[in-house]
Amino acid sequence: MNDSLVMLLEEQSDISSVKSVSRGRLASTYKVKQTSAEGKKKKLLRVIKNISPHYQIRREKDLLHYLNQFPEFINFNEIRRANFHYLQFFDYKGKTNLQTSILEHGPLNDTDAKRLLAQMVSSLDRIHKVGFVHSEVSPENILAGKKGDFYLLDISKAMPSLPSFEAELINGNHRYSAPERLNGHLTEVSDVYSLGCTLYYALTGNHIYRLNKSKNVLEQFWAHTHHSIRKVNRLSVLWRYLLIWMTQKDPSKRITIKELKDWLVEPAFPDWVRKYRYEVEGDYPQDVLTSLADEHYLYPTFKQALSAELGGDLITAFNLYENCAFKGFSRAENNLGLMYEKGTPVKQSFVMAANMYKHAFEKGNPHAAFNLARLFEEGHGVKQDDFRAFKLYEFSALRGNLMAQNRLGEMLQLGLGVKQNLEQAKYWFSMAGYYGNQLALNNLKSMA
Repeated sequence: MNDSLVMLLEEQSDISSVKSVSRGRLASTYKVKQTSAEGKKKKLLRVIKNISPHYQIRREKDLLHYLNQFPEFINFNEIRRANFHYLQFFDYKGKTNLQTSILEHGPLNDTDAKRLLAQMVSSLDRIHKVGFVHSEVSPENILAGKKGDFYLLDISKAMPSLPSFEAELINGNHRYSAPERLNGHLTEVSDVYSLGCTLYYALTGNHIYRLNKSKNVLEQFWAHTHHSIRKVNRLSVLWRYLLIWMTQKDPSKRITIKELKDWLVEPAFPDWVRKYRYEVEGDYPQDVLTSLADEHYLYPTFKQALSAELGGDLITAFNLYENCAFKGFSRAENNLGLMYEKGTPVKQSFVMAANMYKHAFEKGNPHAAFNLARLFEEGHGVKQDDFRAFKLYEFSALRGNLMAQNRLGEMLQLGLGVKQNLEQAKYWFSMAGYYGNQLALNNLKSMA
C-alpha cells in the first residue's frame, strides 16, 4: 500500500478506516468511511495522483455530475483537492471488479451475462448521447455489485467522439481497445468492440485473443487487427453470432448501440453474420511495428518516424511524418511543424510551421498549442500577439504541458498579454515545479 497516500487520506478530518481497493499509475481507489451530519457511511474514494491536466479532470467532473441523474451509474458525491492530489467520492456499491469476480467465481451464466450486456449498453448509451466515448470498457473497469448489478467505472478517459490527440495516445493496457485507435480515432462502435471483448471474457474467463497477460502494446493491436475469436464455436449460437458482430475489425460492420438495445428485446442477426466464416489466425509477425506500418496504420508509422529522427535519418522521418500529417494525425503535424521551424531537413518556413501547429492544436494537441504560442509571442510566421500567445499557453497548460505552465506563470508575473497577477503566477510555477520543471522551480524561488 502507498503509505504516503494513506497518510494523505487519514489527514482528512472526515475520513477513516482506509482500505486499498486498487492501485494504478494515475489513480488509486480506496474503501473508506466518511463522517457527515448523517453519520458514518462507506464510500469508494478515487485518488487522482496527477492534477496537472486540469482540463481533463474538470471535464470528467462535469460528466460525472451529469451522469448522476441516471441509475446506471454509481452516484458521484464530491471532488476535493488535497495537496497535489484530487479526491473523488462515490457511493459504495462494492469493491470487486468484473475481472476479479470471474477469477474467483468463474464465468457468468447466460442470465447474468445478458444482465451485464443490458446494463453496459444502457450506460454507454447515456455517455454517447452527450457526444463522448468511454474508450476504456474492460473487465477491470466494471464493478460487480453485491446485488448482481454491474456498473461502468473510470470515466476519466472518456473523450469526444472525434479524431483527437487524446485518442492518438497509446499508453498502458490496450487488451480491450478497438483496432481503429491505431489511427487516433474512436467512435461509439469502438466502445461496442471493447464491450464485445469484455462480454467474451465474462462468458469464458479468457481473453478473446488470449491477451490476458500480454504487455506488448503493438502485439495487442496486432491481435485486434488480425486475430480471430478463440474457440468461438464453443459458445451458444446466440452469443457466437453476437460476438462476431460486435468485434468486427471494420467499424462500419459492427452492431450499433441502438441495434444492441433491439437485440436484447428480440435477438436477430443479418444474414451476413449467420454466414460469416473466417480462418483462425493467432500468429504474430517477427516485426509487428513494421508490419502494422506497412498496412498504413498511423500510430506505427508515427513511431517509425520518431525512430528515424532519433537515429539521424531526418529525410525518412520527414516523409513518414508528412504521410501521417496528411491523414490528420496531430502528433505528426506537430513534429512536422518543428522540422519546418528548425529548417531541417527542409527549407525553414515559419509559415508552414505555424500552419502545422494550428492543425494539430485544433485536434487538442497541447504540445502544438505551446509551439504555436511561441511563434505568436516571437512574431515568427504569424503577426506578433502576446494575448494570442497567452491563450495558447493557457490551453496547453490546462492539459498538463509543464513548459506551458511555466511560461504562463512568467507572462502572469510580467503582465504580458494579460493583467499582472503574482498569485496566479506562483500557482503555475508551483504546479510545473512540483512535476519536475526546473525553470518553474527557479522562478518560484525568485518570487519568495
